[in-house]
Amino acid sequence: MSYLTTLFRRAERKRVLTDLMKFDDHLLRDIGLTRTDLAMMRANRHPSPSRGHE
Repeated sequence: MSYLTTLFRRAERKRVLTDLMKFDDHLLRDIGLTRTDLAMMRANRHPSPSRGHE
């Protein structure tokens, strides 16, 4: 993966996480996430969603 590709992916990931943080808790639950999941993703960990959709 090129350096530029890595930079673009990081920027996109940061943008998506910032957008998700604007959602209220109810909407996050609807898509199977919690604020803790978002914090872990922001800290560069990769958790499984809190509530999976089977």
